[in-house]
Amino acid sequence: MHDDVLRNIFSDIHIEETVLDFRRTLSRDGRAEAVLAPDEHTGCDHLQDSTDAPSPRPPDGCAECLSEGRRWVHLRRCMTCGHVGCCDSSPGRHASGHYGTTDHPVIRSYEANESWRWCFVDEQVG
Repeated sequence: MHDDVLRNIFSDIHIEETVLDFRRTLSRDGRAEAVLAPDEHTGCDHLQDSTDAPSPRPPDGCAECLSEGRRWVHLRRCMTCGHVGCCDSSPGRHASGHYGTTDHPVIRSYEANESWRWCFVDEQVG
């Protein structure tokens, strides 16, 4: 039973890392920062239109996990309304769930030193 749970978790992590195929560079303080090279154009209109994000709601973590008393792995912020939800490696998968109920197409990493965005519609990173 425990092996199956771990296998599923590692599979989810692998899938998320594969989908988020971006380059890593080092920031000034030496921590990894995820960015796309400036010459890379995704061709996704949703990503091109979502450069300014509204204030995060709530600013301190995944809204649903906080209300349910759960933990998350990583956080994502909706570029349409500011909703903060947990990533697909988290048990709740609330960022994807938010897209499923709202059709808000783009999320951005809500992790320190990460600035990548993901379009659910076109399945592209930007």
